[in-house]
Parts: sequence; C-alpha cells; structure tokens
Amino acid sequence: MRDSKADYSRRDVLRLLAASGALAALPAGLVTAASEMLRRQIPSSGEALPVIGLGTSQVFDVDRDEAALEPLARVLEILTGQGGTVVDTSPMYGRAEGVTGHLAGEAGITDRLFLATKVWTEG
Repeated sequence: MRDSKADYSRRDVLRLLAASGALAALPAGLVTAASEMLRRQIPSSGEALPVIGLGTSQVFDVDRDEAALEPLARVLEILTGQGGTVVDTSPMYGRAEGVTGHLAGEAGITDRLFLATKVWTEG
C-alpha cells in the first residue's frame, strides 16, 4: 500500500482510471450480487450456510494474550461483518477451539456462528 504522501506515477493514475471505468461499466445488479455471499442449504435442516468458511487450524492455536488474540478477534469481526458464519475447528487443533470460543463469546457473536467441529475416534 502506498503512503498517502507518496506521489503517484502517470501509470498508477491510468491504471486506477481504467479500473474505475471498468467497474462503472458493469451493470449495477452485477456489482451488488457479487458482494453477497453464496449460500447452500443443509439437506436435513434446510438451513442456508455460506459456502466459504473460516478454518482455525494452526492460526487460532495461540496463547490467550492480548497481542495474539487481537488480530484473530478482528478476523472474526470481518467474517461476520461480511455475512460469514461457518467456522471450522477441532480439539485436534490444539488451543484453536478454545480460543475461537473465547473470542466469539467476548464479541457476543456465538449465536451467529455455525461452529463445525470434528471428533477424533479410532476403530
């Protein structure tokens, strides 16, 4: 990202103008439709869930200190702000499941999330 005080080259300005013109030429309905999250229904319940979800393996396996949790809280905020609800987690992901639950509870969004978890079994 450029510094707000940086000078833009002629090439930069032409690229921005071309992109703006291309966007303006699109039908308004197409631009709006592209911003809505695609959903699919769960066959047994009929509940519609977004086709894109958030995986927590490795990234959410962090200590519960403010420096580690703050960016992850922001990820959940962005996810739900854009209509996302599906979060995949598992006890096999170390601390990720607990961290995810903690952050969702702190943000007051637990009831808006579809938390998918797995159970490790043998035999």
